[in-house]
Amino acid sequence: MISILCSSYNSDQWIGQYLEYLNKQYLHQFEVIFVDANSTDGSLQKIKDYVFRGGIRKVIIESKERIGIYEAWNLAIENSTYNYVMNYNTDDKLFKSALMILAANIKTNPEADVIYANNFISNESTHTQLINFHNWTDAGHLPNLIAGCCCGPFPLLKKKSVVDAGMFDPRFTISGDYEMWCRMNVKGCKFMKIDEPLGVYYHNPTGMSTDNNNRQEHIRQDSVIRDTYRSYIK
Repeated sequence: MISILCSSYNSDQWIGQYLEYLNKQYLHQFEVIFVDANSTDGSLQKIKDYVFRGGIRKVIIESKERIGIYEAWNLAIENSTYNYVMNYNTDDKLFKSALMILAANIKTNPEADVIYANNFISNESTHTQLINFHNWTDAGHLPNLIAGCCCGPFPLLKKKSVVDAGMFDPRFTISGDYEMWCRMNVKGCKFMKIDEPLGVYYHNPTGMSTDNNNRQEHIRQDSVIRDTYRSYIK
């Protein structure tokens, strides 16, 4: 049912544990679409060499140039074979039960277009020290989305709904996911939240959305998105 979207660029520091987190998932069958954005370290080779257990399908797409995360997600979606997709970044952690919980919610809530969950936060790349907890608000309520991106790090998306919405906009190099959630909201997509945390978000000091060097551009992109979608609030 689920295709994991993985954009990877010079992720050698985290990719080993990331692959293990996927391999230990209780859900038997799913696929992982790796899009390597022209890495210059050893991360791509580690992905190629890793042997998943039975039931996990691995697809690798190699870009000949450096591409952004949302271009990578779009490529992964285009090459996915299942009806649901989920972005999962290489420096975060999924609990072993995460995909099984999501699969169960697909069956009981087939009308949901976006299924998201609470998560823990760590300031360590090994995810051993938890420093906070995100109890997300209702993303189906547009004013909540205008106030901030509140779908968490592991949102599960109905593939058809993403395609119908027009795919991720690569012009937003940092906030493209935030823009997509707003766009899906105004198009009438149904959001559903799982209260149980599914994993750990690493507050990476060099991450695209958390690097202080990107702060001003991040603020600018978020402001553009809020200004665009604020007019849809009734």
